[in-house]
Amino acid sequence: MSNWFKLPGILIVTLVLTLSIAACWESAMTLIMTVDTPQDGTTVGSSSVIVSGTVNKSAKVKINDMVVPIKGGKFSTDIKLTEGRNVINVVGTSGEDKVTKTVTITYNPGK
Repeated sequence: MSNWFKLPGILIVTLVLTLSIAACWESAMTLIMTVDTPQDGTTVGSSSVIVSGTVNKSAKVKINDMVVPIKGGKFSTDIKLTEGRNVINVVGTSGEDKVTKTVTITYNPGK
């Protein structure tokens, strides 16, 4: 009879572990991308800027429609700027996942 009382406990523990593993699996499957530099709204005095960031899984990253290499989950490339306001679009894709980040910076050569 005592085994019958243990069964519900075993089922509850199994269910909790299964849900935890499923949550971790889903998190690992979701594409997460950050853009570390430059900061949105920045004004720079240089005609180029390094755009860098990270992705949490195997992905393809494009910055302003140019494919950027990824090494160890990190990407970085130099972008030429035009005087005034510059919009930088960073798009990460992995399978059906797609993440887009937009950074706007201003190039002011007199700064």
